[in-house]
Amino acid sequence: MRRLMCLALTLCLGATASKALATDAALSLLPIEAELQALLGLGDELLGGASSLLAGNPGSLLTQTVDNTFALVLDTSLEQLNLVFDEVGDIPNLFGLSFTVGEFETNGVKISYVTLPLTYTFRSQRILGRQWILSMPLTQGEVNDAKTYSIQPGLALRLPVSANWAITPGMSVGYVKSSDLDQEAEQAGVSVSSAYRIPLGSTPNSIYIGNLVGYYKTLKVTLAGKEFDPNMANTVFRNGLLYSMPMAFAHELLSVELSLVNTLFKGTDTYTRSQNELAVSVGSTRRHMAQLSFLRVGLAVIQAEDIRGFRLNFGYYF
Repeated sequence: MRRLMCLALTLCLGATASKALATDAALSLLPIEAELQALLGLGDELLGGASSLLAGNPGSLLTQTVDNTFALVLDTSLEQLNLVFDEVGDIPNLFGLSFTVGEFETNGVKISYVTLPLTYTFRSQRILGRQWILSMPLTQGEVNDAKTYSIQPGLALRLPVSANWAITPGMSVGYVKSSDLDQEAEQAGVSVSSAYRIPLGSTPNSIYIGNLVGYYKTLKVTLAGKEFDPNMANTVFRNGLLYSMPMAFAHELLSVELSLVNTLFKGTDTYTRSQNELAVSVGSTRRHMAQLSFLRVGLAVIQAEDIRGFRLNFGYYF
């Protein structure tokens, strides 16, 4: 009887060991990305789910990078676009301090974030309208109750083509992490933006056309002691129209602006493939003094499949 028990125990241990070895062998045959996803339980949430910090909701790294890059075209470029060829005297550099709040909901997932998009613009004394723009958006957010953090340093060069047209190539990197969600990712990207102004006859009103095309790819990070690359690559198109209406208010000449923007994601699957936003903003008019400092406050309503929300922005450049 004792021999039978020992034999049974030996067979049981042998089967367990064989199963473990088989499991290890199977994992060793998987790509490291799949293995880490299995170990960490990341699944599709990292790669584009509603809670994805990389390419999911409007607060994810990919979407915010495109938003911030496009904002440089509309905020820091167009403010001086129609006057770049008639400036006189020294042209000061500009420091930008902005504050953005976003609130969204999708399929029961609540997303919120606060971003501090710091910028510094070096303006050429030799070529009017040329600008080097350094940006450093810092973001703290929440996905339900999970805390998230990201940083997206970037560099852009604004090149004037004519008195009403500028092209801006740029590059950026981004890093996002959430210990609560066990997510971490890095991203690098390049983009080319265009801003074009259409004066409306004898009126002070104008229409501005903004376009952006960018390519963004994930970088490797170390998770559980191993390198992991989500291997996401996306080409993003962002196109918008802005209608500017200067008007007098309390003895000040301000500008009310309405804009409609669409963002389209191509490449690796993202949580949404297209997002639309309708925005209104009030701030400094596009006049000569706006080249020295300007202020703008805006509200945008964002709509996409299964996503509803808004973004409130305050920006001051001086």
